[in-house]
Amino acid sequence: MARIIAYRTQVNSMTIKPLLSELHDKFKSHYQQQHGTLPCMYHDADWPSPCEVGEVLSEQQIQWQAVPQPAKNSLDDLASALECSFPDALNEFYSSFYAGNIIGNVEGHQIELLQAWNEDDFVRLQQNITGHVLMKRKLKHADTVFIGLTEQDDLLITVELETGKVWLEYVGKRPHHVLADSLEAFLQAVEF
Repeated sequence: MARIIAYRTQVNSMTIKPLLSELHDKFKSHYQQQHGTLPCMYHDADWPSPCEVGEVLSEQQIQWQAVPQPAKNSLDDLASALECSFPDALNEFYSSFYAGNIIGNVEGHQIELLQAWNEDDFVRLQQNITGHVLMKRKLKHADTVFIGLTEQDDLLITVELETGKVWLEYVGKRPHHVLADSLEAFLQAVEF
């Protein structure tokens, strides 16, 4: 029986990478229709990424396209250091691609889903997650990990570690509105 449960968990976690890949493709298509280029962000020569495409454009913009991260990347060591476990879906969300952030809409909110730009950004992301989790514990709140931002500076999109539910959460407050029962369902709800 344990083998079946472990297999189901593995199968469920495998759905994030294809969903995230599809979301990147939809964002890319939407961006190309709006701007005539791949998604762009400001270029920083000291902060290169394997997802950069082509030469620097006018206004110091660089085009980007999601590329797979090395298979070794995961949040497992961070979870161990924090003495908790991250849902497989959350681990896969952050360790699948190097990319710029995905901008879309969910339930009337403009959202920005965070992605690691390069290996250094992946490390920095883990440091920020650590700070967030420690703050939640100091406030005696359930552990959550942010996956995105909204149009409001202090309103985050988080995943509750115990349940895997995706929430809206004000910084320093308890989550207050469920956006989806799972990260998979949340990614499927993002619109452009």
